[in-house]
Amino acid sequence: MKKVLFLFFCILGVLNASVLHDKIADIIGYNEYNKNKNIINVLFQDENKFLAGGELNVVAVLEELRKNGLLKLKFVDPQDFTLEFHTNNVALSSVYIIRNVLSSMGYQYYFIQNIEKNSKENFLKISIVLNTEYKVDPILLSRELTKNQVRILDIAKKDNEAWIYKVDMKNAIVSDALFVTIDEKISLPKPLKPYLIQIDRASEINIMSKKLDNWFPYVVFYDDKLNPLYVIEKQETFSGIKSAVPAGTKYIQIGDLYNLINIKRGLTLVIKG
Repeated sequence: MKKVLFLFFCILGVLNASVLHDKIADIIGYNEYNKNKNIINVLFQDENKFLAGGELNVVAVLEELRKNGLLKLKFVDPQDFTLEFHTNNVALSSVYIIRNVLSSMGYQYYFIQNIEKNSKENFLKISIVLNTEYKVDPILLSRELTKNQVRILDIAKKDNEAWIYKVDMKNAIVSDALFVTIDEKISLPKPLKPYLIQIDRASEINIMSKKLDNWFPYVVFYDDKLNPLYVIEKQETFSGIKSAVPAGTKYIQIGDLYNLINIKRGLTLVIKG
């Protein structure tokens, strides 16, 4: 029996090592892997450091590669780089959270190339393209996703210009939403991106701009899955607006139709029950 168990763990160790080294070669490329095989064998000698719950911890692998100069993210010249997300949450909140995460990392200029729902396997594929000198740092991106309770299942290099992130977003949250209670008067500071507030229940919202600002209201009411319920957009300036809150509203995004500089002094809002 002891021999059988010993043989089982030996086989398991070989399989884990194979999966680990296959992932390393996939990430850095097979030429770089073969060129640096000796140092890789030393760095990843303790395979247990790169496992979590018996599965490969790809973020830990990436961190070790970057720490030792083996994770190269710079392009020779600026070019298009694609982030492809595969998520088990097919709600629109997945798109919002990913966009929010990219914004928090300083990425403002990109476009969503494709959103495709796979009904057979029940996952959503979201392809985002950026023109950049550097590939998006997978470690920083993973940390920002984790802040939103997004679990990283796998990260793979589709090719040198595209990376795939497989993520579990069933328990994802919107981490930067500001919770506002009934009858609370809130003064919002200068925005770096549109405000997002979270409410429990409300019947009315009153939003006021500051003197000397020229606000072109753009307000979106979302349900708890960030599906839009109602949109207010005005092509002329307002000093303030008052609106009923649609039933089922959980989040409210507030911005300017044209440019956030128009509300550089911030906004004031009150939620009524």
